[in-house]
Amino acid sequence: MEGNSFQKISRSGKFIIIQLSKKNKYLVLHLRMTGQIIYTDKEKIIVGGHSVENNQFDLPHRHTHLIIYFQDQSQLFYNDQRQFGFWQVVNAEELQKIKDRLGVNPLSPKFNLFGLKKLLEHRKGNIKSFLLNQKYIAGLGNIYTDESLFHAHILSFRKVNTLTAKDIKKLYKSIKDILNLSIKYRGTTFNNYVDAKGHKGKFTEFLKVYKKEGQKCFGCHKGIIQKVKIIGRGIRYCSYCQK
Repeated sequence: MEGNSFQKISRSGKFIIIQLSKKNKYLVLHLRMTGQIIYTDKEKIIVGGHSVENNQFDLPHRHTHLIIYFQDQSQLFYNDQRQFGFWQVVNAEELQKIKDRLGVNPLSPKFNLFGLKKLLEHRKGNIKSFLLNQKYIAGLGNIYTDESLFHAHILSFRKVNTLTAKDIKKLYKSIKDILNLSIKYRGTTFNNYVDAKGHKGKFTEFLKVYKKEGQKCFGCHKGIIQKVKIIGRGIRYCSYCQK
C-alpha cells in the first residue's frame, strides 16, 4: 500500500472495491456485522458502517485494526468490534475470482425477470435461503429478504419449486421496489449503522415484518407477525397473508 493512492471506488454485492494507482492492484474490503470506517482530516470526521458514540473518536482504540495514512495528513481508520470483516490487496485475476463467486446485483440491468426464473429452475430449498445465498443474488440481506417476501405475499420457508410464474413475477417486482425504497431513505438503522455522511437510515419507518414479531400484521390486520429460525437466521412473516 505504501506510495499508492485510491483511484476509483465501486461495489460488488457487499464488497467494497478500491482501484489503486499501481497497475493491476485493488483493495477489497467487507465490513460484515460491525465493521466501521472513519476518515479524519483537519476539518472533518466521516463515519461509515457501524456507528460510534462521541467518546469513541479517541483514535486509535482497542477495536482499531488498520490505519491508512495519507500524504495530506488525513487518516483512514478501520475498526471492527467482532472482527468478522476483512481487507485484502488483490490483483485483477484475484478480484475476478471474488466477483465470480457472487451472483447478480439485484439493482443492475442484468437482474431481470427472465434471469430470476432461470436462477430458480431446479432449486429445491426454501426461498428465503435462496435469496440469502450470495452466489445467486449478491447484496440481499436478512432484512430485505423478509420485507420482499412479505411484499410479494410469499412465505419465507416455502419451497422454491412450488412457486408459480405469477409468484416469481411478484417477487421480482418486490425485490426491486423494496431495495429502491430503502436506498431512497438511506438504509435501515436500528442502533448501529450510519452512511458516509453520518446519516442514519430511515427505512425503519417502512418495515412491515422485520423486528415486528408479536405485532398485528400491517397488511391484513388479521395475522400476527411471527418469528422462527431457519439455517441460523431469524425469519419474520405473517402466516395469514404470506402463502
